[in-house]
Amino acid sequence: MSPRVPSWQHLILIAAALLLGGCVKVFIVGHTDDWSDYMTGTGSADPLAGRGEAEIRFAKLGSRCTGKFTDYAPGKSRGELQCDDQRVIKTDSRAVSMSQGKGYGIDQWGHRGEFEFFTDAGDYERELASVRTEVERRKLDVAHLRSARVVPGAASTTVLTPISPAAPAVPVAAAAPSLTGSATAIAVVPSSGKRLALVIGNGAYREAPLKNPVNDARALANKLRTLGFEVMLGENLGQRDMNRLVARFGERLAGHDVGMFFFAGHGIQIKGKNYLIPIDAQIASENSARAEAVDVDTILDQLSPSPLNVVILDACRNNPFERRFRGVSGGLAQMEAPKGTLIAYATAPGKVALDGDGANSTYTTALLKVLGEPGLPVETVFKRVRGEVVQMTGDMQVPWEASSLTGDFFFATRSLPAKPAASTSSGSTDTEAELLFWQSVKDSQEAEDFDAYLRQYPNGRFAEIARNRIKRLKAK
Repeated sequence: MSPRVPSWQHLILIAAALLLGGCVKVFIVGHTDDWSDYMTGTGSADPLAGRGEAEIRFAKLGSRCTGKFTDYAPGKSRGELQCDDQRVIKTDSRAVSMSQGKGYGIDQWGHRGEFEFFTDAGDYERELASVRTEVERRKLDVAHLRSARVVPGAASTTVLTPISPAAPAVPVAAAAPSLTGSATAIAVVPSSGKRLALVIGNGAYREAPLKNPVNDARALANKLRTLGFEVMLGENLGQRDMNRLVARFGERLAGHDVGMFFFAGHGIQIKGKNYLIPIDAQIASENSARAEAVDVDTILDQLSPSPLNVVILDACRNNPFERRFRGVSGGLAQMEAPKGTLIAYATAPGKVALDGDGANSTYTTALLKVLGEPGLPVETVFKRVRGEVVQMTGDMQVPWEASSLTGDFFFATRSLPAKPAASTSSGSTDTEAELLFWQSVKDSQEAEDFDAYLRQYPNGRFAEIARNRIKRLKAK
């Protein structure tokens, strides 16, 4: 709602509070980002001292939160609320007039909400009626807003580590729905298990080209090969080639311990469903988008043969077709992760990620930096990535994950060998890194995989075999 022009009587009251150093009472109303719940509350602010306190209650969750806030700039405050359900909410707010302000809050699990505060009870009541009506109209469940807990003897869900009160407002993970079932021991996927990854980078769009996705795909493919993955790589794919590669990936995944899918490029959501955009997509409406794009749910279906899967979507850089749609939100929608799967988003649901000013996107830059660190469980890897991205973007981009993993997995259990210096003598690159790389591509039916090996090891011990394999594959 637009800011209400305060009455002259109201201005006199505020001015008197400022002069006397007294507290001004404020009324608070807000809602979660997805409109599944709303909150109400009151607070008091001392304009002269630049600080205050507040208490709010969530209508459907039933939790109560109290805390304090302090000015960090004229008209701007930050605070922290401690809730009786163990939630810790970091807030940032600003005044938009002498009688109204607005802000947002985010808890340690990445749940975000927006709120407004008023000094006039009538304004508060009108806004509350509007917010309550919208939340009740949507009739959404609030189970996803509750912190995930690991119940002894039950299948493991996402493990969430609360942040300390002094820690920055960075979400640890998106809460996954509770899983039910019989007692299950947590399995550890060995680092030496068979790993298959499908990596796709689409940047050559006719209407809205992106400079970094192909670079991102190539860099990540090389990184994964050094980590023991067999990699299928696709660059600038049309819809038919993209669907074929996804299907082939699903067929080859049987017998592997770990499956991984990475996509860099344009991605959109339509009515809560996510779609990845091929470079030849001709999208004029929502209906054509469904026909021209690749549904993320079909990709998740292809992962079923593998017991543990990681899906990374650096695919919400913007929606070049947004003006043609009605009611389409920016970024990607939050998805429920199937059992045994972790879904990582480059930014929070509904938000837009940065393509990056360098050779790689902001998210992929952080991912490449962290991925090879030894001894990190997969959840910790993405927590580190989130911290890197938040730092690089000044809180403008906050990555997100949804997980229903039932086992532990490590990309690297020990330090990777250093890459040897290039040499002109054949066989001089006989190192563990090269052997891992070759093992990951030797059975591939994609010429691009052997091209990637030759770019990394042009004089390697398998270089001649790789060149012969490329000739045969291109002759088919």
